[in-house]
Amino acid sequence: MPARYAYSLNGENYTGTFATREQALDAALADARDPLKLEPQSVFIARRVEADPHAAGHARTVLREMAWQAHDEVGAPAANYLQQLRQEQINELDGAIETVLYDWLRKHELLPTFFKAEGISEHPVPPLPSMNGKASDSREVHQVGESLDNP
Repeated sequence: MPARYAYSLNGENYTGTFATREQALDAALADARDPLKLEPQSVFIARRVEADPHAAGHARTVLREMAWQAHDEVGAPAANYLQQLRQEQINELDGAIETVLYDWLRKHELLPTFFKAEGISEHPVPPLPSMNGKASDSREVHQVGESLDNP
């Protein structure tokens, strides 16, 4: 799967899924210039690392629980139940459990939607040029009829 990128205006809350770091930066700069938001001095771009749903590695836990339940039900005769398994058997069960869990998570739309942000880079937000060629604050308020060229 190709790397995906996200952006943040505050360095903490990341949003978006972009194919390239440049696409994420373009979106971040556009968002940073939204007049309804406080314009940040910098934006942050990060590589998205999708979260692991932790569906793997549960075979030993399941087998141990099965053995305990059998022991609770019949006592000492079940003492060696599921105790002498080969690693290949455990690995096979791990794979089967992982497949079932992934299928169940997908079916019920429960796969993680969160992600970790790694490889973070910070980029300054350049000021917008004004009509007279000087940088201006796009949020500056002027009187109606007042020229921006007058000091």
